[in-house]
Amino acid sequence: MPISVSTDPIRPTERQAFWTEAICRSFANIETKPLGCVVVSGHFEFVEIGGAKLVRFDSSPQCYTRDARLVSRAGSDEFMFDFQRRGRSAMVQAGNEGTIDPGYGVLYDARRPFEDRLFGPEQRAELLIATVPAASLLRSIPSAERLCARPVPLSGTVARSIAAMVRDAISLSDAPARQDEPDIVAYLSALLRLAAGASHQLSRPDLFRLIDTHLRTNIAAVRPVPALAAEFGISERTFHRIFADRETTFERHVLHLRAELFKNLLRQPSLATVSIASLAHQCGFADAAHATRAFKNKHGTTPRDFRASVPVRF
Repeated sequence: MPISVSTDPIRPTERQAFWTEAICRSFANIETKPLGCVVVSGHFEFVEIGGAKLVRFDSSPQCYTRDARLVSRAGSDEFMFDFQRRGRSAMVQAGNEGTIDPGYGVLYDARRPFEDRLFGPEQRAELLIATVPAASLLRSIPSAERLCARPVPLSGTVARSIAAMVRDAISLSDAPARQDEPDIVAYLSALLRLAAGASHQLSRPDLFRLIDTHLRTNIAAVRPVPALAAEFGISERTFHRIFADRETTFERHVLHLRAELFKNLLRQPSLATVSIASLAHQCGFADAAHATRAFKNKHGTTPRDFRASVPVRF
């Protein structure tokens, strides 16, 4: 279950102290300072997965600082990576300085002083933050310290899928626990390798999670295997082996995802008046007949009968 924090119920005069304390208590020892005259406002959701901490974070313009005094007093043995979603960040560390726009990320070393200024349109900045043990990241990327405060592009399919996976890990953290928790260090290492022009070196199990995330996001228009394999930097043979490892095929997995999404849409009261054909199209089925056959094969009933059986909620 994620920890959720918001300044909304706090009196404006007390928000700055509350916000700083909440961040320090939950995931990072820092000092905060408002930028400009906007009333302090912020929200974050925080979860721990394995040895990693994942945060969905947004705030009014703020400067977040960890100086030498705080490093010495609080200690830390972690690296942090920000996925910029809205607004901009100005990151400074160890002589490096980078401006991070949406569609980019940035690595920084919590063992050393840094300054991060968040600002953006409508006085709002939003990002995802992944915090991992320093020793684990350095084993995978020995040069990580030299990469801090430099913009990392998140435009490729692998990078976008990693960002989406982190987002989903936070959003779905109250769902039943899964045995195959994501290896956040492996994914951050892959981002840094790609930014340096190298291959991602992800294992087949790690790639399956990314491909699955990508398919769920793009299920209405799934690209053919040759194109997907190229986008994920692997051969078609390896692509098919990823699914064979799980005793399925790419085609069966796509059909499974479409049928599950179709089921979820059919049970939503807000979509009760939307036609079966329209919902089938949203799931990527060619037509209502194809969707009905796939749904009945998987769930033993037709979409129309399933929808009729869903209890009405008032």
